Amino acid sequence: MSLNLTEEQIIQLAPDAASVKAGKSLSTKAKWVLLEHSDHAVWGHCQGSGKTPYQTVVDIKHIAFKCSCPSRKFPCKHGLGLLLLYASQTDSFYQTDEPDWVAAWLTKREEKAEKKEQKAKSNAPIDEAAQAKRQAMRHQKVLHGIDELEIWMKDLLRNGLIHVPEQAHAVFENMARRMIDAQASGLANRLRALQELNFHADNWKYELTDQLGKLYLLTQAYKNLKALPQEWQDEIRTQIGYPQSKEEVLAGESITDHWMVLHKRSRKINELNTDTYWMYGQQSRRFAVYFSFFTPGSLPETNLIPGNTYNGSLCYYKGVENQRALFKEYPLSAQETFTPLCCHDLKEATALYRSTLKQNPFAQNVPILVENLLLAHNGKSLYAQDINKELIAIQMQETTKIDILSVTGGKPFAAFFLANDNCWELNTMWYQSDYYFWKDERN
Repeated sequence: MSLNLTEEQIIQLAPDAASVKAGKSLSTKAKWVLLEHSDHAVWGHCQGSGKTPYQTVVDIKHIAFKCSCPSRKFPCKHGLGLLLLYASQTDSFYQTDEPDWVAAWLTKREEKAEKKEQKAKSNAPIDEAAQAKRQAMRHQKVLHGIDELEIWMKDLLRNGLIHVPEQAHAVFENMARRMIDAQASGLANRLRALQELNFHADNWKYELTDQLGKLYLLTQAYKNLKALPQEWQDEIRTQIGYPQSKEEVLAGESITDHWMVLHKRSRKINELNTDTYWMYGQQSRRFAVYFSFFTPGSLPETNLIPGNTYNGSLCYYKGVENQRALFKEYPLSAQETFTPLCCHDLKEATALYRSTLKQNPFAQNVPILVENLLLAHNGKSLYAQDINKELIAIQMQETTKIDILSVTGGKPFAAFFLANDNCWELNTMWYQSDYYFWKDERN
């Protein structure tokens, strides 16, 4: 089985730059005393400093790794090196039956996946009375938390915002923890996001007041929840932090398509690793956002590679213009990719953004695709400029800007943005149909 992954895409799986360097050094035949593969996996023996070689295996259907080395990094350098070698020199691997240690690992993974699927399909009876009681108790806790939050916001504004930048963490973190106690994790996340505002920028006051205004609007909407249409009730409850069960989401209608992974963002929040994937359907032309959660020292259940296309069915969460979705089954990697349909210019793109915010004012990181762009500067500010000379402020890493200029030579390109009120963030682009992605990691 050939592997439809480039070296750059495999590198994106690495936990850090040191692992990339070490993995590349192991991606040569001379480092391995055994190289074999089947249709499901690739494995090998890598001779280390000890007497016994390390046994390394990669599930090439679902991209997962296992190695007998003592490293706590996932994937380790041996897994990366083996996958890099297989991607570049498939003919160097002898095709044969899976040995017992490889077959046992693959079987264990399949059994685990089956158990989760069976659990999801379980029809165990639900104690509706007990469930209603728990929901009522949580509702009251959230309301009490909201009352405290509103008093806190009024005190914050009454005392003035001038001292917020120098004590941002303390100002927002204490109230965020109170929202966790009130079982309103969505409000806590919004408060913690305020800590990440760029308080060195001139417009921090506008960003802060805008976000505080939306936070207040959200609390008022929850207090008047019963007066809202059902889809808005679902949306507000989700924004507050109420989960939608996986079973409930998967029971809804699904959309089958070829889904291209436009962008991946990795975060570590409260000792939990979160990978967020933004995807685009080739036929449906719909965006989708998929979250993968896993604890440190473990691998995510689903490894999606930015730039790759996956065949599968997605079920969307309930809400207003909600883009979060779950795969109905494990997605299969497609052999060919595609270039998504983009807005022709910034006028069309900003109209799409305004339409999205009009439908749901709580929307964040709105996905936008635009073609025919150039980079432009105005003092220290960076902008995207379209064919009509229209500008919009953008944000990107300095290395990303340098890479874009070196790749395009100042010629037009297409880009994927995560758009918010004050700035659009760029980490993905296409130039002459080639896809380019820059890592987006924040801990």
